[in-house]
Amino acid sequence: MKPALLAAAFLSALALASPVLPAEAATARASDKITIFAVPTDDYSRVVGLLQAGEVVTIDTCNAQGTWCRVFHDGPTGWVLASFLIGAQAKIEATPGRSLTAPWFSEDADLGVPKGNGW
Repeated sequence: MKPALLAAAFLSALALASPVLPAEAATARASDKITIFAVPTDDYSRVVGLLQAGEVVTIDTCNAQGTWCRVFHDGPTGWVLASFLIGAQAKIEATPGRSLTAPWFSEDADLGVPKGNGW
């Protein structure tokens, strides 16, 4: 195989193996030591790492409620509680379908308040 072709094949394989961060990903920093979980749950049997206070991370995505964010950093990739990340804009950009103007509750939700002429 020619050296140029071999080099091109190697670079192509390297590009496919490297994690690609989304273009819209934003950075935040850890407010304190933060446990990193494999999945968005506080099941401590699923811990994969720890962020140090002040450590900068790239937010990949957050769940729809904005309570958990998946982060990339110089360690294991995983999920952290969003409330421990500093960088609200980064969390907003990474939270799918979250409206800043819509009410946090469903208008159809039963809030225990009588409806109709009961008021």
